[in-house]
Amino acid sequence: TANLPYPWQTQDIGTVGVTGSANYNGGTFGMTAGGADIQGTADAFRYVYAPATGNCTIIARVASEQNVNAWSKAGVMIRESLNTNAANAFVGLTPGNGTTWQYRSSTGGATTYNNTSGLNAPYWVKRVFSVKIVTVFRASDGVTWTQQGTATFTMVSTVYIGLALSSHDTSNLIP
Repeated sequence: TANLPYPWQTQDIGTVGVTGSANYNGGTFGMTAGGADIQGTADAFRYVYAPATGNCTIIARVASEQNVNAWSKAGVMIRESLNTNAANAFVGLTPGNGTTWQYRSSTGGATTYNNTSGLNAPYWVKRVFSVKIVTVFRASDGVTWTQQGTATFTMVSTVYIGLALSSHDTSNLIP
């Protein structure tokens, strides 16, 4: 993608209703997204991603998030593919329900999640993938991390890590 640094790419995953976008400026990614949700057996959201092999970590600061829906989501993710029903793990912020940790441990499987209410942007989120174990964290300062959850995965050798955004509303974009 011309406006993203190599090797980052972006696309909508699933049927989003309104096409999203992404840009990179001054060390910061900016995104807009539609999409019904990152949840259930299939997802619909905007993804900015890079391929990764082996153990990997991604950290992001969700600087702001508009309240299109209390369950709009912005955060970091690992996916085994770019298919809508791919196994994945996500930790992010919602404007009305705090941080959410969720995962689909098998292709087409159900999504398991929990959330910690009362936390709002700006907030930091981190996802670590090591020896088939995904662990996710949150922090108000990007230094003192609190574990949000962990799960065991068997993923393909090349995965996609990145930033995920869903408005939780197929008619409206979230900036």
